[in-house]
Amino acid sequence: MAGGQYQYIKYEDEGGGVASVTLNRPDKLNAFNLPMYEEICNALAAAEEDESVRVVVLKGEGRAFCAGRDFTYSAELQDEEAPDAWRRRYKLFARWTLANNKMVICLVQGYALGGGGTLALGCDITIAAESAKFGYPETRHGIASKTMLWAWFLGPKVAMEIVATGRHITAERGQKYGLVNRVVPADQLVTEGLRIAREIAAMPYGVPELIKRQVNASRSDFIRMSVHDRMFDLETAHWDAAGVEPSPWMLSAEATVKSSLMLDAQAPANR
Repeated sequence: MAGGQYQYIKYEDEGGGVASVTLNRPDKLNAFNLPMYEEICNALAAAEEDESVRVVVLKGEGRAFCAGRDFTYSAELQDEEAPDAWRRRYKLFARWTLANNKMVICLVQGYALGGGGTLALGCDITIAAESAKFGYPETRHGIASKTMLWAWFLGPKVAMEIVATGRHITAERGQKYGLVNRVVPADQLVTEGLRIAREIAAMPYGVPELIKRQVNASRSDFIRMSVHDRMFDLETAHWDAAGVEPSPWMLSAEATVKSSLMLDAQAPANR
């Protein structure tokens, strides 16, 4: 389907080894339903398979990059099928961003919230317009999945505050936290993103790809965390409101930490 029949996105050859994937539901602030989610993944998979593509630029049409899931769609889906229908069919973007063989550059204007924020998180480089805002407001509605991804990028203390409150952070703060590589005026966002993409694409063949593999190898724990985040999503899929029950993996991890702390507290003389 690359360059072909998409309903909710646009896939374009930008030349110079660069392809772009544009989220194209501007009337919904690019909030994604399941068909749109599948189109995004299919386009990123097509770019990965295309030998002429070196770098993918991911961006959003209109006033926002992506406001997260389309809650009207997911509510109707849950009413029609089952309470866990959305969370069992949505499988994260990480395989096609974080684990994509090609470098993925994300351009963010306006909102990057919830699933849109984690979509931006999984990209290799993030460039934001001065107006950009990131966050995970789903916690205000009792949805606490994807928290591990935010903790890895922002650090535990910052993630605790941002995710637990559900509030937004500005592009400037995002850059200070390491979430954003650079902040530019909105009218320069696409130009700057394509400039960097073409600069990387012009590197000797295999070099950016090798660099990405090496960086990912250095953060293998993060890859594992993204998998466990998905496990947590599945194991609590029957919950989509306050009162999420922790999965067995989460409980065992918490028990291990508590056990270690208790042992430390019981043996102060041995230090």
